[in-house]
This record gives sequence, C-alpha cells and structure tokens, in this order.
Amino acid sequence: MKVKKIIVYIDSLNASGGMERIVYNLINHWKQKYEIVLITKDNGKCYYGQLKNIRMHSINNPKNLNMNNRLSRVLITAINMFKSIHFLKKMIFKNITEDTIVYTVTPLNVFELFLAGVDPKRIVASEHGSAYGINKVYKMIKKIVYPKVKAISVPNKMDTDYYIKSGYNAVYIPHILYIDNRNEDKNSLENHIILNVGRLTPDKRQELLIRAWEKNDEKNDWELWIAGEGELKEYLEKLVKELNLSDSVKFISASKNIEDIYRKASFFAFSSRFEGFGLVLLEAMSYGIPCLSFDCPSGPRDIIQDNYNGYLIQNNNVEMYIKALKKISTSNTEDRRKMGNQAWSTFLNWDNKEILKKWEELFNE
Repeated sequence: MKVKKIIVYIDSLNASGGMERIVYNLINHWKQKYEIVLITKDNGKCYYGQLKNIRMHSINNPKNLNMNNRLSRVLITAINMFKSIHFLKKMIFKNITEDTIVYTVTPLNVFELFLAGVDPKRIVASEHGSAYGINKVYKMIKKIVYPKVKAISVPNKMDTDYYIKSGYNAVYIPHILYIDNRNEDKNSLENHIILNVGRLTPDKRQELLIRAWEKNDEKNDWELWIAGEGELKEYLEKLVKELNLSDSVKFISASKNIEDIYRKASFFAFSSRFEGFGLVLLEAMSYGIPCLSFDCPSGPRDIIQDNYNGYLIQNNNVEMYIKALKKISTSNTEDRRKMGNQAWSTFLNWDNKEILKKWEELFNE
C-alpha cells in the first residue's frame, strides 16, 4: 500500500508538553508528502503554533482532568473514552480511504480507535513514555491492542528491545528535533546557571533535584533554574523556601520562547524517574549545553555519554548525583566548553532526514 493520507488522532495539542511538540513537528514535516487529517478531542488549537494546510476536525469531547483527585481522573477518563468512541465511529470512517494510515500517541487512544472499529492494521501507535513507567491499566490495554496494530514506533533502543521480546512489531524511530541551530553560535557557558526544563510532576522529580541541590555545599554563586508548570509548582516553591534556597533556586514559567532560557544556561540537570526519550536533553545540546541525568529507563542513555557530553549517573544513586552537581559548580569555563562542544557534536549528528525516511518506510511496508 502506498500511503497518501495520515489521520493523526490525539486528545489535544494545546499543551506545552514534549509529546505535543513532537506531534506538531511531525505534522509539519509529513504534510509535505501526505494529506494530513488532524482529529482532536478539544478545539484543535496548538500551543506551539498554527498548523496550516491540513484538515482539522474535533469530536468536541475535551478531557478535563482534576490532577488533585485520582478517583476523579479515573472516572472522567472512562466517561471520556466511551464518548470518544461514539464520536470516532461517526467521524473516522468519513476520512479513511484505501491509502490511509491512522497515527496516534497513547495506548488509550489506540484502544479508542480499536473499539471504534478502525482496522488495527491501519494503526501506527507511537510510544512517548518509558515502557517501564506505565500503570497496570495501560499494560493491560497494550497486551490487548499492540499485537494487532500495524506497528509501534519507539524512540529509544531499550524499549524497542522490550516490545520486540513481548511479540509486538516495534520499530526504533527516534524523535525528530524542531530546533535547527546548526548555523548559530553555541552558548558561552560562562553563566553559573544549571537548568531543568519539564512539567512539575512526581515523575520528573524536581523535588529530588532541589533536595540534591540543597546538599551541594559547593554551590558558590551558581543558580538552579527550573522552567515549567505543573501540579507540584506550589509545593516545590514552598520547599525551596523551607530549605532556604530562594537565593539560588529560581522558577521560570513555561514559555514558547524557551530559547531565551536555554541561551543563559551552562549545564542541564535532568532528574526524571522514567523517560521515553528525553527530548529536552537534545534541545539543551543544540545550544552546546552538557547534560546531567540519571540512567533511568529508557531514553537518556541513547543521548548522554558519561564524561563525554555530560554525566550519566547510575539510576537512583543520589549521592553520585550530588557529587556531579558539586563537580559542575566547581568546574571552570574551559572544561565546560570542552564537554559542551561534544554535546554540540551529538546534536549535529542527529539526522532528521534519516528519521523521516524511517517513518516513510514504516508507513509503506
């Protein structure tokens, strides 16, 4: 089958998360070769910019979750799923033709398409979180639908091996970058700023980062900047005050102009419990910023080479993480630049064209 149309089904693109950014970027590349139909549950607005020259539809069933009440989230998700299936049955088949692939981004979205009657062999499921960090419900859904779909695209090698061993048609396709700084200057790495970018949630573990920073007794004049929004923001701000870190820890709101924040940093500190890919690590390296991360499942090990373009710390070894923060805080500019040059090289070798070629091969196999 020669694919000519791609239906992209996603809850929403109106958020500042990495998954939304990746889908937005893929659509802008795919529309150059394929007819794109975007189906969302909300009004179809996109946080990262206007999507042009594609067809957009809404099933008018936005998912509004109460992040402070787990039972409420479960009930709202279940009700939303059944309503979505009803609307999808009416809408999806109006757009499917013989040369159509349906691309979606979460196990629950795949399940909705499956129950709406979409032929699983037309569905490409894209993984964004770590295979080792999902809940029991998602694991159950994957066991039901993943053996039946056309393919699963997986952005890291560790999870690809896991899914292949599980008997699924998993294909390793790293995420493409939306940044293209190849002709721009790298950061000077003179500023004494360590940056963290991400949603303020338990899985991103900014609390661990803050507590590790408090244990860094060699901070000197270095600052830790945390950029992002999320349900833990108020708690984390209070924690910083309780630990008397207000002079060295700053919170920065999520920004579409994230480049301005990256441009000021001299090191990037990642603290996630699980990470499907680690897009922000590559984004940091695109500015010549070396990175620090735990070797958590599953993505950072594909990007960071220890003592080359950053520090990759044994997973959950907080003491080693604190030692790395001390090492960064006492480093000189030239040492940081050497590691930053190698981070820049990692970014330069990230080939969007080759990644897009993998997508084309997957669609047409």
